[in-house]
Amino acid sequence: MSICLNNTKHHKNSRIKAPREFGGHAKPQRAMFVLATVAYLTLLTTAEQNMRCSNSNGMTVELRQLVLDEHNKYRSKVARGLAANPVFGENAPKAARMFKMAYNCSIENKMAEWLRQCKWGHSPKTNREGLGENLWMMSPVSRNKTASIINAIASWFEELEKKGVPTANKFTMDVFNRGVGHYTQVVWQRSDRIGCGIQDCPNTPMTYVGCEYQTAGNMLNDYIYETNQAHLRFNPMAVRMRI
Repeated sequence: MSICLNNTKHHKNSRIKAPREFGGHAKPQRAMFVLATVAYLTLLTTAEQNMRCSNSNGMTVELRQLVLDEHNKYRSKVARGLAANPVFGENAPKAARMFKMAYNCSIENKMAEWLRQCKWGHSPKTNREGLGENLWMMSPVSRNKTASIINAIASWFEELEKKGVPTANKFTMDVFNRGVGHYTQVVWQRSDRIGCGIQDCPNTPMTYVGCEYQTAGNMLNDYIYETNQAHLRFNPMAVRMRI
């Protein structure tokens, strides 16, 4: 048995600033998926990824790379217009641009610290400092960390196919109520840094997988990702949905 958790609460944000990437001031460790007019994906990478985090969190270089590969695989699939959205009779729309995620050891530390407590539920908002968060659990305990991470991320992404997202691609209350918050966080355009953890809890008995994201996604009345150049500026009246 596996269960996902993505708890979202309202928090008003008086003004949302456009990301520096759009203004031509991208940080060197960031990269983007850019959709060309002939519908293929060009990957722009500006720096090598650092996977040499502490080994005390139960993660390895290989597992961190797996986290990145799985997230970027799904983000690329969406960006190219190849992600099935059968509830609405077509694929999810292509992205005008999509950031390639980079791994962050500090974010991993926060996620791992919470998972070590073996409590099923989201970490306190005060601990996350504005990070988004996706959780997954499996019972009984799974000793295969690779399979658990793959299954967790797949289950988050599969919300698109199972529950659907309207083709307007805006994170409205209707979209929120459809229960697709894990999917929208995985493909949220501005979320470009990630850190994850995995924890076996024999006393439960469960295995937990969790990922935290910066910048947090799921902002009410904003676009999940931009589908054309007309939407490159985010809605200044958007409401932050704390995950």
